[in-house]
Amino acid sequence: MNARWIIVDGYSLLHRHPQSGSRTGTLLTARHRLVRQLEEVAGSLAERFTVVFDGTARGGREGYESASIEVVFSPADKTADTVIERLVHDDGDPAGILVVTSDRLERETTSAAGADTMSCGDFLDLCERTRGHLSRQSAAHHGKKSGARLGDFFPE
Repeated sequence: MNARWIIVDGYSLLHRHPQSGSRTGTLLTARHRLVRQLEEVAGSLAERFTVVFDGTARGGREGYESASIEVVFSPADKTADTVIERLVHDDGDPAGILVVTSDRLERETTSAAGADTMSCGDFLDLCERTRGHLSRQSAAHHGKKSGARLGDFFPE
């Protein structure tokens, strides 16, 4: 699966993710951990990857810099669902978007706008399969390198 754009409901995924740490530690730490774990697979799953969290009156954007993931906080007067719906609506090709959320109504709304949807549980399974695939690729690549001889780098 390789979508053009994956948009994730951050808190929906955070509460579903078993290793996010949302039950231990601070919410800030849990968000950081989730984003870092998603970075491992983001480029393999989509050209563009956005995680949307519900915002607060104080903001909350500090420290969320990522080369592969756009992290967005909704304005204080809007929910992450509203931001996600707007992103899908404003896109010229919603058929290339995958929205990840466990909110059934949000999946129905974004699906009606033309996006594909996936539950958080299914998405976590996809992430694990992708991590496994990337790990096997890396092991195969490193295995080839370790068996190389100097003569292998010169044409015959």
